[in-house]
Amino acid sequence: MELDSGGLIRLEKGQARPASEVLARAFIDDPQLIRFVTEPRKRVELLRSMFRIVLFHAVLKGEVYAVSPKMEGIAIWLPSGVPHITFRVMLRCGGLSFLFKVGWEFLWKMKQDDDFAFKLRRRLAPTPHWYLAVLGVDPEFQGQGCASRLLKPMLARLDVEKLPAYLEASTEENALIYRHFGFKVLQEAVLPGSGSRMWIMLREKGD
Repeated sequence: MELDSGGLIRLEKGQARPASEVLARAFIDDPQLIRFVTEPRKRVELLRSMFRIVLFHAVLKGEVYAVSPKMEGIAIWLPSGVPHITFRVMLRCGGLSFLFKVGWEFLWKMKQDDDFAFKLRRRLAPTPHWYLAVLGVDPEFQGQGCASRLLKPMLARLDVEKLPAYLEASTEENALIYRHFGFKVLQEAVLPGSGSRMWIMLREKGD
């Protein structure tokens, strides 16, 4: 079924670079990354590289939407059958430069967190679903309804398709926001690599 986009645009691979800039600004204060990289400028550089890899992978394997051509906000959705990003996939998506920037120790901690989250998702959401891997809004446009505009079309589609939606919120504040869209907390967990908390949430399939 096609997404009734409500004005959203679906991004392609060539738009990954500007989209990564938006997401880097959106997640500059993410608590998981602050634990790894305390210096803000370096954090932005790493986020740009990391999100470029995530976006390349998601465009090929899932669906990526922006609020408008200006990319005020971006949502990355992956179907449940898509595996997480392995080292091999990362390198194929242009991750060699990212590896040199962050080093093996940083990358290993990130992989620990990613593997932990992936195993939890397989256990807590074993049936077909869509995974909201990333939702980020440029700080300049936060508080203007961009998150709602990104979420509502896909959630309406999933209600029709009778499929649940799954996500991990990195702050309690974000978890409260997602509750307004029908998500419920399944479990709170502590990521082994970073020591950060996350709230695992599921929105049940429509009746």
